[in-house]
Amino acid sequence: MPRPAMLRSLRAQMLIGTIVVLVAALTLMAWSAWRLLGDALEERFAAEAELVEPLLAAAIGPLLAARDYATLEAVVQRSVEARGLGHLAVLDSSGREITRAQGGEPAAVLPLTMPVVVEGQRLGTIELGIRTDARERARAALVERAAAVGAVLIAASVLLLGLASTWLTRGLRQLADASRRVADGDYRVALAPSALADVQQVSQAFERMAHAVQSQMQALRDSEAYLRSVIDTMAEGLVVVAADRRVLYINDAAARLLGVPAEQYTVAQSERYGIRVYHPDGREMTPDERPGARALRDGVVVRDHLERLVTPAGESRWLSVNMTPLVREGEHAPYAVVATYNDVTTHVEAEQRLRTANEELERRVRERTAELQQAKDVAERASQAKSEFLSRMSHELRTPLNAIIGFAQLLGIARPPLPPAQREQVRQIETAGWHLLELINEVLDLSRIEAGAMSLSLETVQLAGVVGEALGLVQTQAAERGVALAHHVDETLWARADRRRLLQVLGNLLSNAVKYNRPQGSVTVTANRRGDRVVVGVADTGRGFTAEQLERLYQPFTRFEAEGETVDGTGIGLVITKRLVELMNGSLHVESQPGAGALFSFDLPAAAPPAQAPAAGAATVAAERRGDGVRLLYVEDNPSNLALFEQLMTLRPGATLSTARDGLAGLALARSLQPDLAVIDIDLPGIDGIELCRRLRADAATRAIPLVALSANALPADIERARAAGFDAYLTKPLDVGHLLDEIDRRTAARGTRR
Repeated sequence: MPRPAMLRSLRAQMLIGTIVVLVAALTLMAWSAWRLLGDALEERFAAEAELVEPLLAAAIGPLLAARDYATLEAVVQRSVEARGLGHLAVLDSSGREITRAQGGEPAAVLPLTMPVVVEGQRLGTIELGIRTDARERARAALVERAAAVGAVLIAASVLLLGLASTWLTRGLRQLADASRRVADGDYRVALAPSALADVQQVSQAFERMAHAVQSQMQALRDSEAYLRSVIDTMAEGLVVVAADRRVLYINDAAARLLGVPAEQYTVAQSERYGIRVYHPDGREMTPDERPGARALRDGVVVRDHLERLVTPAGESRWLSVNMTPLVREGEHAPYAVVATYNDVTTHVEAEQRLRTANEELERRVRERTAELQQAKDVAERASQAKSEFLSRMSHELRTPLNAIIGFAQLLGIARPPLPPAQREQVRQIETAGWHLLELINEVLDLSRIEAGAMSLSLETVQLAGVVGEALGLVQTQAAERGVALAHHVDETLWARADRRRLLQVLGNLLSNAVKYNRPQGSVTVTANRRGDRVVVGVADTGRGFTAEQLERLYQPFTRFEAEGETVDGTGIGLVITKRLVELMNGSLHVESQPGAGALFSFDLPAAAPPAQAPAAGAATVAAERRGDGVRLLYVEDNPSNLALFEQLMTLRPGATLSTARDGLAGLALARSLQPDLAVIDIDLPGIDGIELCRRLRADAATRAIPLVALSANALPADIERARAAGFDAYLTKPLDVGHLLDEIDRRTAARGTRR
């Protein structure tokens, strides 16, 4: 049972302690006096007994010896009455009681026994009882006086001690009162001075402590106010929740996000307010599944937990939640958790819209891809149809040109020679044929470039060799016009380009420079290294271009002829040249003034020379064989081409020519004749030239026969397909008689060497 508060005070404890000490001291003193009094009375009784004993023995001894028991009884009775004894008894020597007298009321007695001896003979025994009433009365009086003195002493001591303790504990009471005020938040402490040095020191220390606590509490309140203002101004919601689910703090942003006033909101009652929480997949989240419960239960930190919250007003918000458990030192279970809420509704909805838009875009892309694929298929079919058309047109145009140019060449080298007038007519026919062939080639090149079907084979090319070869192509043309050709190209310059197309570019530029030059003019080719580029220039001394002509310079089929002037050309050479340079990772530029000539320049990537570079101008001379006994097979279905080839073979009188008009007949002749060379057209009835080549290469008996394709199909794809089938060479129509004869002589010479 707890003690009353008043008994726990310092004064009460001092009073109680003093009273206990006084009572104990008085009790000890009373007990000591009581014992001293008892001892004194005992000594008195003993002294009286010593006085009475001889008297009784003298009075009783003779009577006992005389056996005068009546007198003995009277003496005993008078002795009891006279002496105030408690009792007196006489016993004989055998211990038998002779007489006994009892004095007054029964009382406490002090028993004594003494023998009765007369003349050395023991006659009996006297039993004497001395009354102790006086001793008891003295003791009672002593106790009464001690109690009275003790009560007075205790009362005086309590009074004095109460006054003294009140005076002594006044400073302590002031400290207690000040402590209560400090505990209540009142730090304005001013204690009265104390006469006691110890109390004064404690009071001064308490005042300093109170002032320090006041300063710290003020700083703490200022810091708390600052922190609250910062937290309340945060856009991020913050809630501190205790382990028992009490909300220790919630800022305004969190209250707004949760849709419940801060003073009403508690986590335990959140369901009562109608707050619902959902997983991102739409499932409602139970209270135990919420991140706060998980952080308090498992003590884990939760980061960037995405959830959808529906407020009591029905507003839906996406929140990114972070949870940090708070754990006291030495403990394992969290006592609270700090939760932060970020409103990411805009981001999530934007992401959802973006996802929807992406899905829609993907759907549209799939649809568009299907449309584009369909369009691509249509375009590819159209491109294929165009390629087939161009190939067919090329074939159909080259086939008659083959006869025209071929027979013109044969007439030009006829023996005996034709008359001069006829030779000029034949030359005009041949020139017109070659011009028409050039037009066909350029149109086909332009079509391939525009269709993106032009393929290049980039390699390391020595510019000096290509320039020299290109100058050789226009040497005759320049001599006829009196135009001087010159070049300043270092043999150490190399570029990355397609050699054949680079030769075509230089040929076009040199041809234009010669055609549009003045009589006795000049054309100069230069090449210089500029950083990682090589710049090639073709300068002429012609009439130049006006500004209006420069704007239309690269338009197809545009020609700048003077009035009454006729210049050979198609008007698309420069267009092809520009596109070819760009395909070789370069660019074409022109500088010109009317009457001052023109400078066409283009740049290409520079390259290092290969490990073993051929010497400039080196040429390989094929062995010629004009001996007798050469067997030739020509497979062609066109009669004019057959006639032309037969006429051509008259230039090799020792050769034997066999012909076939379809692929199967050509296959049979090749197997039976085993010719030294077979010249095969591609478009043949029965089986085409490609299939015929494959069969000849597959047969061990005909595998070694040199095969030369001679076709009007001049597209690169046609040439590549023929070479892949196994042809040793591919010549295009219209044929170059000299080139064809050289190829026949070279192939048959090699065949004869092997035989």
